Amino acid sequence: MGRPPRAGTGTLRAVFAVIRLDFDATVTWLGWTVRLETLVIAAAVFIGIALAGIGAGRMQARLDRLDEDHPQRQPRLRRDDLILIAFGAVPGAVVGGRLGYALIHFDYYRANPAAVADPSQGGLALTLGVLLGIRSAMGVARLLAAPVGRWLHVASVPLLVGLGLSKLAMVLGGAGQGQYSDASWATSYPRSGPWASANPGLSALPSQALEGGLVLLVAVAILVVPVLARFRVRRWRRIVRPGWAARRDWAVLRGWRRFVTALCLWAGVRIVAAFTWRDAEVLGPFRVEQLILLAIPGSCIVWFLGSRLRRRLAVLRAGRRANASKARASEKPTTDLAKSRPDA
Repeated sequence: MGRPPRAGTGTLRAVFAVIRLDFDATVTWLGWTVRLETLVIAAAVFIGIALAGIGAGRMQARLDRLDEDHPQRQPRLRRDDLILIAFGAVPGAVVGGRLGYALIHFDYYRANPAAVADPSQGGLALTLGVLLGIRSAMGVARLLAAPVGRWLHVASVPLLVGLGLSKLAMVLGGAGQGQYSDASWATSYPRSGPWASANPGLSALPSQALEGGLVLLVAVAILVVPVLARFRVRRWRRIVRPGWAARRDWAVLRGWRRFVTALCLWAGVRIVAAFTWRDAEVLGPFRVEQLILLAIPGSCIVWFLGSRLRRRLAVLRAGRRANASKARASEKPTTDLAKSRPDA
């Protein structure tokens, strides 16, 4: 049976999806009924924390080998701090997620401002939740006197893995469905649910799967691209010999810069995936959350340029001070020689 013809007007049409996700959204175990999406999101959070713990242990072991004479000179990456830092991200994530949701539905919450603090109404938005969650986690890390820059380096890829797997888990709950479409990769949920998206039985773009896949690709790229960049092909006479160049860490993938790079790439792929959302456009083709996301790479670029400018100015000032000290040092012997001459 062929596809129905495209409608002349409107976007809500009964279209049969090529991919029909026919399964139950819940599972019952020991008398408890739990959503599959909830279980997989919990597993994604656990995987992210576990990866961060493994990365912290490997990084601390490498630092100990490089600094065997003074192993306690710098604060250490303690795995027990990781649990406190992870819990410290929760308040900021909840507050930021609620504020982001209020911004997306600004017209309603402007008329009902008291509803912003009502947890039984509405939901949470991801972008501001991630940003304020990171900020509160950094505050806890500072209270623990932990090396914040190293923790940001360690948490960059685990954060992307957790976000990507959580987005893919939304497929199991029917949440995050995009615009109605008859594309070949559109999905629908023929069963009664409960599903999180409106009209789950209609064909729609799987925005959550698209974003989750792109975020996981970014995590893989951060790990793989620096390794592939070291690959070299050397020629000796007529023999081609593949090999590897010496390891050299890129500046954007060291310390806190690695985390900022991962955050900017996450914002970029989320902006791309957001073009398939059902949210209303507020400025040209952009939605509210896309405008918030655009501020992330923009502020990061300004930050990078500002830090680079400050370093150059510091080098110039240091050079001027060195030249001035050299000039004073060269003038001093001349003055002493003039004073030592006898008067005519």
